[in-house]
Amino acid sequence: MKLKGKVLGKATALLLTRDQYNRLLGYTTGQGGYQSLCQRVYENTSESDGKLVARVYEKVMERIRKIGERPDHGSWQDLFLEVIEANK
Repeated sequence: MKLKGKVLGKATALLLTRDQYNRLLGYTTGQGGYQSLCQRVYENTSESDGKLVARVYEKVMERIRKIGERPDHGSWQDLFLEVIEANK
């Protein structure tokens, strides 16, 4: 039997501020190639003990980490870099 879904790997928990969470929501719509990435992170964020926790799977995290290697940074890339830096 062949699995239809993709194996995304282990999840990493990233804490988000309310502001970061709201900004992330804004990047789930619009034009560009980043909406699906932002949508995945947004949909996998939940509140626990008053903290917003995004469960980011390994494959998605790889894409996010590659953002820092790119010379062209926009506001959505800056958001992810900000979140990663705050979670070190």
